[in-house]
Amino acid sequence: MYEAKNGSLKEHLNRSNLTWTQRLKICVGVARALSYLHYDERRGYGVIHLNINSSTILLDENWEPKLSGFKVSIKQSFNRIDQVVLSEPIGTMGYMDPEIEKTKGVTHKSDIYAFGVVLFEILCGRRAYIKNEANMFLARFAKYHYENQTLQDIIHPNLRNQIFSRSLRKYSKTAYSCLKEDRVQRPNILNIVDELERVLEKALEFQMRHEYFVRPF
Repeated sequence: MYEAKNGSLKEHLNRSNLTWTQRLKICVGVARALSYLHYDERRGYGVIHLNINSSTILLDENWEPKLSGFKVSIKQSFNRIDQVVLSEPIGTMGYMDPEIEKTKGVTHKSDIYAFGVVLFEILCGRRAYIKNEANMFLARFAKYHYENQTLQDIIHPNLRNQIFSRSLRKYSKTAYSCLKEDRVQRPNILNIVDELERVLEKALEFQMRHEYFVRPF
C-alpha cells in the first residue's frame, strides 16, 4: 500500500513550505499521471479518473505526487475517447465539469476541467470550494481575475516574489484553458504536459540564476 508521508496536496495549499518550483513539479507529476491514464496505448484503453482534486493527490517523502481516488473511474476504449460516457454527476464540489449537466455524461475532458481547478488551487493557495464565502468557487473567482488581468491579486502571498511575469502568464493561460465551458476548447493532457514542463524548466533556470547572483563570495 502506498504511504503518503506528506499527506495530500490539500493540506499544503496555503502553507509556505512549498516553493513555486516545488509546486510546479507537483503539477507536472500529476499531468504526466493523467497523460498515462488517458493515452497509454500499451494498456489498450483509456481511463477517465473523475475525481481529480487536491485531496486525491498524495505526496511522498520527496513531495512527488501520486494519484488516488480511483473508485469512480471509468475505462474507455481509445477509439471512443472523445465520446460522452453517460453518467450521473460524479466528482467533488468545486471540481465538477459544468458540461456534465448539459451532456448528461463525462469525457476525459472532465478530468481536464478538474485539473485546471487544481492548477489554480496551487497558484492561489486556497481550496476549490469554501462554504459560506462570497467567492466560494475558486474556478469562477480565478477566471474572473484572469480575464480582468488581476490574477496577481489572488495568488498566494508567499509566491509573489518567486514567479516572474512570463512564467505566471504561461501557467495561468494553461490553467484557464482547462476551465473552458465548452469541452472541445479545453486542451488535451499531452499539450498540458508540454506547457507545464516548459514553465518548470524556465522556473528552474530562473532559480539557478538567482541563487548564483545572491551566493556570497
